[in-house]
Amino acid sequence: KQRLAAEWAKQISAYFELHKRYPQVKKHKTASVKVNLVLNRLGNVVSVGVLESSGDPAFDEAAISMIRRSDPVPRPPAALTQDTFAYSLNVNFNERK
Repeated sequence: KQRLAAEWAKQISAYFELHKRYPQVKKHKTASVKVNLVLNRLGNVVSVGVLESSGDPAFDEAAISMIRRSDPVPRPPAALTQDTFAYSLNVNFNERK
């Protein structure tokens, strides 16, 4: 079950990356935001919040928006039987060239 959970975590992390948007900021920079989120059995985002701020509200909001845009995510494998799944995720924004 741990391996299944880890594989699913990788899958949804990649899915979130597809929905990431660099925020509209005056000066491009690299930033990292740690978010916590809870997903239900259907892959819906139940809650999302900032665990560790980047120090810039634009990047924090972009990370939250990325999670919301991704809703719903691919469903968990049937062998994972919990009602909800809690994750923390590092969202890295790299400087655009």
